[in-house]
Amino acid sequence: RVLAPMAVIAVLTLLTAEAAASGSLLRASRVNTTPPHRRFKMNLMNTLFGGAVGQGPRCNYDNLVGRPDSWAKDAAKNALAGVVPTKSDDGYEVATFAGGCFWGIELAYQRMPGVIATAVGYCQGQIEQPTYQEVCTAMTGHTEGVQVIFDPKEVSYRQLCELLAERLGDSLFYKDRVGNDMGPQYRHGIYPHTPEQRKVAQEFIEELNSRLPRKVMTEVEDAKIFWPAEEYHQQYLAKGGRFSQPQSPEKGCKDTIRCYG
Repeated sequence: RVLAPMAVIAVLTLLTAEAAASGSLLRASRVNTTPPHRRFKMNLMNTLFGGAVGQGPRCNYDNLVGRPDSWAKDAAKNALAGVVPTKSDDGYEVATFAGGCFWGIELAYQRMPGVIATAVGYCQGQIEQPTYQEVCTAMTGHTEGVQVIFDPKEVSYRQLCELLAERLGDSLFYKDRVGNDMGPQYRHGIYPHTPEQRKVAQEFIEELNSRLPRKVMTEVEDAKIFWPAEEYHQQYLAKGGRFSQPQSPEKGCKDTIRCYG
C-alpha cells in the first residue's frame, strides 16, 4: 500500500517530533502502562489511518483449530483467561520463542521430535487480542512468536533453545531484526514459563556469548500472555504458504525451510 502525500509528511514529522513529545508524554503516563514513545506513535497512526490501535475489532478466535493439529485453540483459551500456562491439560510442558517471521520458526519446531503441538501468535506486548495488522504497525509491543507444547522425556528445553539459535544464525547479533525482516515485531527472544526454564535460557545465552565473536541480542524475559494469531497463519507453511506448495512437518525432516512459502 502507498501512503498519501500528507500521510508521508506526517510519518516523517514523527521522527523529529517524537523526542520533543516524549517529556510531556512521560508525565502523562502514570496510569497508562504503554511506553510514552509507543503511545505517541499509536496516536499518530490512529490519526492517519482512522482507527485506534487496540480499539478496533479484535482477532477472531472462533475458527482456531485444536489438537492434535494445532495448539492455537488451547492457546486462545489460556490467553482469554489471562493465563500463562506452564503445562498443557494433559501434562506436557509449554515453551515460547520468537525468531522473526513466525511461519518458518513454527515449521522448524513442528519437525522437532518431542514437540507435540505448536501455535503462532503475538507475545510480550501491551494490547489484548491483537490482530496481525495491529502488530505490523510495530506499536503494540508484541513480537511474532511460536508457542509449543513438548514432552521433556523426548526433547529438552535446552534443545528447543538450541534450535532457535540454529534458525537465527547471524541474526543472533542483531536487535529487532531477523534476516530481511526488521522492527520490534520481529525481535527474537526466549520467554521462559518457569524458573527452571529461565535458568536454562540464561545459561544458554551466556554460553553463546562466551564463544561467539559478538554479543547475542536474543532477549530472555518471563513469558507474558501469548495471543494466538489468526487461523490462516497457523501451520502456514505446512498448509502450502503463499505459493500453495506444502512443506513437510514430519518429525526429523531436514528439507530446507522456505520461510515465505
